[in-house]
Amino acid sequence: MSLSGQMRAFLSAAHTLKFPFAIWSRPGSSETEALISCSGLEKRHVFEEGNNTTAQPFFALNSFTPDTPNIADAIPGDIRLQDNQAGFWNGERYTDKPDSASQKAFLDAVSEDEPPSPIQADNETTPPCQTDETTYRSIVKKAVQAMERDEFRKVVSSRVVKRKLADDHDLLSLFEALSLKLPAAFVCLVSLPGQGAWLVGTPETLLSVRNGQLETMALAGTQWADTDGAEKEIDLRAVTWPDKIIEEQALVCQYIRQVFENSGVKDYRELGPQTVRAANLVHLRSEFAVDISGHDASLPAAILNAIQPTSAVCGLPKQPALEFLAQHEGYQRGYYTGYLGPVNVDGTTHLFVNLRTAEIIGANAYLYVGGGLVSSSDPELEWQETVEKTKTVGSVLA
Repeated sequence: MSLSGQMRAFLSAAHTLKFPFAIWSRPGSSETEALISCSGLEKRHVFEEGNNTTAQPFFALNSFTPDTPNIADAIPGDIRLQDNQAGFWNGERYTDKPDSASQKAFLDAVSEDEPPSPIQADNETTPPCQTDETTYRSIVKKAVQAMERDEFRKVVSSRVVKRKLADDHDLLSLFEALSLKLPAAFVCLVSLPGQGAWLVGTPETLLSVRNGQLETMALAGTQWADTDGAEKEIDLRAVTWPDKIIEEQALVCQYIRQVFENSGVKDYRELGPQTVRAANLVHLRSEFAVDISGHDASLPAAILNAIQPTSAVCGLPKQPALEFLAQHEGYQRGYYTGYLGPVNVDGTTHLFVNLRTAEIIGANAYLYVGGGLVSSSDPELEWQETVEKTKTVGSVLA
């Protein structure tokens, strides 16, 4: 996937004007879409009662432990980029003519005569703390001991790895490279002036609503292949799973079933688990779906509030797992393992778990990686799992 010169010119203009933007490619698609805000981040409800499909689209971001999961940071779609064309929101719909002074300023800033300069992130945000190998192994040991005391059944620990970017790096080129590497993932670049940027290639849907269907998934358990190359084949039928990973994935499925049942949903459909690939990694995935047309309009918001953070990124039971992480993990995750994605774009909302991600601050990328721990977890293998996960996004940063 290669961005057109027109798309680059549009996003370069947004960057010059310090307008937040998000550009993404959907799983299985080579097309790119983008939303640009002329006014900065806002707080918005992801799901409104009645699911108003005529409301302004936006790109949502939310943290690992938000106060209200259904209220997200939003990049309002004042400008929508699609098929190398810019659409301008006039309060009711998109048109081909600017409607506000800021939209006109954006159009004036678009240069079609000169190649746009590389887009790079700001350096105005405090970077996250890194965790070394000794400390991470110690966290795993403490988690296993806590599970042996029956404090919780599973916890998902994580850490941060710093990578230096080339002086002449370009965020849009990194987005292109990650899209090529992960064609089956949701790949996005989110630029937040004054806060840096996020480059994400996530394989996991948190929640999607389209055509009266609500869908989610349980993606848990990780093994790594002997290759970093997405072009090399892996025989998924030959992959076998140890009891530790089967248990981990089953706990996530159990949690999702409980969320549905607590929300009064009995008629959901479940498919899986099946083995799926994400670059050099393979996972176990189960998919869940329900027809929401016969349910109360508040159901999507209720499920989102109940499901975030999921047990796949937190643990079970949720509260003691969160308390363990707050005490031992050693840093604030921010948007990592929260969610992000387009809301009400063409009547569809698709939120993804913020995994396989790098926060980019100035000339440095901070890779976030982690893994699910159960009572049989081995510190050496858990450390190695995080090392392998750095290769998904890390391989395109050089």
